[in-house]
Amino acid sequence: MPPLLSWLAAVTTVVLCPTVLLLLRLRARVTADLAAERTAREETLRRVLIVQELHEVVAHRVSVMTLGIGAGRMTMGKDPRRAADTLRDAEESGRQALGELQRMLGILSAVTGVPPSRTPQPLLDDLPDLLHEARTGGLQVDFTQDGTPVPAAPGVELSAFRIVQEALRDAEGASRASVTLRWRQGFLEVLVSGDGPSMPEGRLMRERAALVGGTVTIEGGAVHARLPLR
Repeated sequence: MPPLLSWLAAVTTVVLCPTVLLLLRLRARVTADLAAERTAREETLRRVLIVQELHEVVAHRVSVMTLGIGAGRMTMGKDPRRAADTLRDAEESGRQALGELQRMLGILSAVTGVPPSRTPQPLLDDLPDLLHEARTGGLQVDFTQDGTPVPAAPGVELSAFRIVQEALRDAEGASRASVTLRWRQGFLEVLVSGDGPSMPEGRLMRERAALVGGTVTIEGGAVHARLPLR
């Protein structure tokens, strides 16, 4: 082989070998990452299926419990012993449903990495603490209520609280905000506005509202949620 060709071959080998090794390492890393991702996805799918099965069990237990309580109430005056037995069965169904719910939360916490909480979820009565926390952080918050407050379903109150919490947290660049609760016949309106440039998309707020049959609209720096009371 002529000296020039030998020299070119040697140079090519020196240049290409590290590149080829790097490409092989990158390929191996990508393959390993894809395999890990596929395994994690399959594991998550299995957990979701387990949660769906547990949900069906819990729904059945709650249905049995509800029917048992209704039957016990109707027979309480006519046959107290039968009513007591029916209510005892309903109580046992409630205990079993609670156990299944705790197992469901354990599976979900393994997916999300967030341990299940044993403390009660916040309701609208906890709003003053939330607003105080926001004010302590330097945000001036005005709070008003329009209409007469009435009892709402716990899920609705939790959604309203979280929407206010997330809207205040997402009001980046704002120095002042206002929170208004409008109590209307059959529904609650939650309005949060700030003097910042705009609010984020608010996908989580929309999902929270949709879970209780409500809606959320965001225009500029204002959030408007409409939640049914029941």
